[in-house]
Amino acid sequence: MNAHEISKKARACFKSHWCTGIALHYYFLFTTVLILAVIRVFVLFSKQRIRPFDLIYEYVPQKTREISFALILAAFLLVIYVPALFMIRRYYIVIITDKRMSTTRRFFGANLTATQKVAISCALTRVLLKSITLTPALLSSYMVYRCAFVSRLENLSTIVLIVFMLALGFTIVWAGLWIRYCISLCLAPYIITLSPKMNPFDACDLSCRLMDGAHLRYLTFWLYNLRFILPSMLLFPACLCMPIVRISYTYFVKDLLGVYWQDKYPLMIERWKRRALSL
Repeated sequence: MNAHEISKKARACFKSHWCTGIALHYYFLFTTVLILAVIRVFVLFSKQRIRPFDLIYEYVPQKTREISFALILAAFLLVIYVPALFMIRRYYIVIITDKRMSTTRRFFGANLTATQKVAISCALTRVLLKSITLTPALLSSYMVYRCAFVSRLENLSTIVLIVFMLALGFTIVWAGLWIRYCISLCLAPYIITLSPKMNPFDACDLSCRLMDGAHLRYLTFWLYNLRFILPSMLLFPACLCMPIVRISYTYFVKDLLGVYWQDKYPLMIERWKRRALSL
């Protein structure tokens, strides 16, 4: 299916599940606002020097404070934001497959810890792979910085100029390859959402293989949706536009996965229901 056909199918699906789509949008908005509110409270307490923040400012160096706040923010994102995105992704899969939303919601409530572990492991795996593949570009960009801003006056020579040009070209090329690799990993969260027991590294490897040659299609899909959503948000609220885009993306992922769209959740839910009844 092309982007127009997917968008048309998503609008038809949204007409049947508009209430659920709006609820999911506000659930995502609530999660985001909650994290921002916690960050704002930390900032206000720090500025007012309320205990124990006054002791932190008095005895802890500034760089250590910044690293600590960054780690706290990362912990909030991992514990709250990432599992919320995982469940929202699952709910949209339920929407396009016409499954019972209430059963999935009860399953998440009974298996929240396991759901958090799966979501966090998938997110950490993707961050690890992206960080490792970005390292060469960071090193070469540091060489560009050294040649352009540190050595330009004292040690300007032919060798420095050659190193600068090579490092600059390598940084640009590797950054393009890194963006392409990040696009290749876009299917991994959905593969894990469909098969929670799958190894995250295997899911990333499968995503890269399935996305081979589909990068242009991925970009044209989002360009089409941006062309649709930006004028739509001038006329309609975001709670009506964003669910259509998410449903469209779920259909798009399903089309890319093809025969690899193997949803294991219905069987997991059935086993959970039988186990709950036996108890």
